[in-house]
Amino acid sequence: MDEAVKFSEIADCKILIVDDVAVLRTLIQTCLMKAGYTNIHVAESGDIALQMLDDLNPDLLILDIVMPGTDGFEVCRRICKSETHSQLSILIQTGMEATQERAEVFEVGANDLISKPINVYELVARVKLQLQNVVLQRKEKAYQARMEQELHSARIIQESLLPTDEMIEAVHNNMQLQVQNHWKASSELGGDLWGMQQIDENRLGFFIIDFSGHGVVSALNTFRLHTLINESGLDWGDPKACLQVVNAHLAKVLSVEQFATLFWAVIDEKENTLTYASAAAPPVLVGTNGDVPGIHFIDTAGLPVGIVGDYQYDNQVIDFPEDSFVFVYSDALIESPDIEGKMWEEEGLMLRTKKYAVEGYDQILPKLLTEFLKVSVPPIPDDLTTVCFIRPKSE
Repeated sequence: MDEAVKFSEIADCKILIVDDVAVLRTLIQTCLMKAGYTNIHVAESGDIALQMLDDLNPDLLILDIVMPGTDGFEVCRRICKSETHSQLSILIQTGMEATQERAEVFEVGANDLISKPINVYELVARVKLQLQNVVLQRKEKAYQARMEQELHSARIIQESLLPTDEMIEAVHNNMQLQVQNHWKASSELGGDLWGMQQIDENRLGFFIIDFSGHGVVSALNTFRLHTLINESGLDWGDPKACLQVVNAHLAKVLSVEQFATLFWAVIDEKENTLTYASAAAPPVLVGTNGDVPGIHFIDTAGLPVGIVGDYQYDNQVIDFPEDSFVFVYSDALIESPDIEGKMWEEEGLMLRTKKYAVEGYDQILPKLLTEFLKVSVPPIPDDLTTVCFIRPKSE
């Protein structure tokens, strides 16, 4: 089996040999050079070795324990306390036989030890092992850094799929609707997405979707959905038709265990209605101070999208006069535990919404978020999306 790290990757690693005995320094250096190592340095005392660290920045320290002045134990202790060199690999050479003394070698921060008199083959093998570990750790750190950068870039792209502040401001100016929103992925990438489109001067269409799971796979599904919505010529004014197009597409591309909940609706200011279709979305809150004042959940039953491609969804129509709001959210809002393990659930959300609605519909979302983020245990176990559409009363 091929080694994870080839010798060519470690041959030029910097090795610092520290020993007060010149013969031993020469012996170790010669053995390693014959083994193919090309970047070898020596120090005749612990103090000199410590002085060399910053300029040399070695990959491996081969350190004698018993030396005059600053001995190997003290060198290890100082290295462990160093912000710059605390991760330096240290191979101790020692003639100590007592178990407690050998254990102390590791307590002060050494990675491995080799007994004196030195066995050349054992020395070369242990040096190779330590340097391979050094290179592997560097590769892992580089990989993690690259992944973090790529995830950060992907997150920026994903956030760009969401409605912009300019879009929200345009809706407010054109229709007088107030749109408040919050989006936060549980990890670098999430499976939640919401969007809206002004259909004409009186109608606004919007949706919120929550793909099962979170992370990279769910985020890729949001990209797929965004592409579908932009390229399929959907009739935003017909929620059930939109659901059926999305469902048919996702049923073809999602794996068996994947699906999504979806709520699609249209606010019509001329007809004073909210027309919607739902695919198992969390219960949506609607409040009004019209002829039948109050706050209530509307029926959001239905089969999640992506399971049965030919499933038929239905439109439902409710009153949505002036001085009304509709509040949609992903299930993280009602299913995230607090420090006692309790969740808001639907009942808790309703109680809080009614309490904050007394201060004005525009206070519902900010007050809910403030309380939620204060009591929920981080990290939140799922992506969190909340959107509130407020239709104010005409002056």
